[in-house]
This record gives sequence, structure tokens and C-alpha cells, in this order.
Amino acid sequence: MFWRRLGTPEADAATATAPDSAPGAVPVADAGARPPEPWDPAAPVARLPVTNDGSRPLELFLEPYCWSEWLEPGARVTVVTVGAAGADWPWSGSSVPDEPFELQYLADMLVVWPYGDLVLLLDAAGNELYRYP
Repeated sequence: MFWRRLGTPEADAATATAPDSAPGAVPVADAGARPPEPWDPAAPVARLPVTNDGSRPLELFLEPYCWSEWLEPGARVTVVTVGAAGADWPWSGSSVPDEPFELQYLADMLVVWPYGDLVLLLDAAGNELYRYP
């Protein structure tokens, strides 16, 4: 159900012919995946756990990346945003100063606006599913 975006030309070429795959994405279970690049340990990090406790699928939408995934009932993910290290306002772009996330809930949809230099989506076990620089 989930895919991890590596964003490399090799990964894009490898999955271009795979059926039912998102462009440039590889399955999470892919043993050949490279480890993700680390971020500055001095940078502030904010985590937003999302759990679908409902009885119907919930669409999780990440803006401004236009990324969407349906979370089945009981599914859990964490949206992580990494702010700018040493900045007075590490969470750029927010309408409320120094807030790492904005949320909008619609019927069967949760829209998340993470405001950091790096955004990650992790599964319930902490494995990286997506990375947006």
C-alpha cells in the first residue's frame, strides 16, 4: 500500500516498467534501497502521529507536495518535519509563526501542511516511506 520515494534516476528507471507503481517510487520492502541521507542533528524536529481509528479508509494528503495515500482502518503513520537549524523561525511558510504543522480535516480526508526544510513520512514501525526535500 505504501511506497518510498527515493528520487534517484536509478530508482525512477527501475520502477518505470513495474505495474501499479507510482512514478519514481519503490516498494518499502525493496532490499536494494539506499539508506536515507541524514539531516542536521541540531535542527528542530516535529512529529505528527496519524492513526485512522475510524471504520472507513481515510485519505492523508500532504501539501504542497500533492501526495495522497489512503489509510485503512487501524493504519498508523507519522509525519515528520525538520526545521532550519539555528533559525529564529525554523518552520518557514506557516501562517502562524513557528508552528511546524497546519491541519485541515474534511470528510474522510486529513490535509497536513508540514512547514520544514525536510518532510518525512514514517510507517508505524518507524520505516521511512516518503522523503520530500
